[in-house]
Amino acid sequence: MFEEDKKIRQNTINVLSESGIRINTLTKLFIILLLYDKPRHGYELMKELKRILPYRINPEQVYPFLKTMWQKNLAEISERGERDKKVYRLTNRGMELVRQLLDRFEDILKIFLKEKIKVCVNCGAKIIEGGHVEVINGEELTFCCVHCAENYKKRIGLNI
Repeated sequence: MFEEDKKIRQNTINVLSESGIRINTLTKLFIILLLYDKPRHGYELMKELKRILPYRINPEQVYPFLKTMWQKNLAEISERGERDKKVYRLTNRGMELVRQLLDRFEDILKIFLKEKIKVCVNCGAKIIEGGHVEVINGEELTFCCVHCAENYKKRIGLNI
């Protein structure tokens, strides 16, 4: 597992160093993710960040990062909104960076969630939380729902 962690960490570093920016705070991460969702102006980003993050957001955390993204060709000013506000949107290069970051985060999450994920015995659905548990023939089995449990019992010939 250590080697796998090391590879993921190195891949993430490579993705970031190729882009020419450092995403070393949650604020920066959420800015780029919010822009991945849709184009926004700085004030709109600040409002969303205040809603999402548990700490105060100020313009010095947002606008310099937007400028850096623009300078590194990761974002562009797509239009001017009301009151001459600049609307930022990710360029193709910026979109690719986010996709690569999301792939890396997926790998990291898989490592941490591996033990928590259960699989429905009937349909193979992955269950992160909850599920339906039944003891059948002395064995505790997990299903995604009651319907899968019933279907499984029919398949193995148990009378319901």
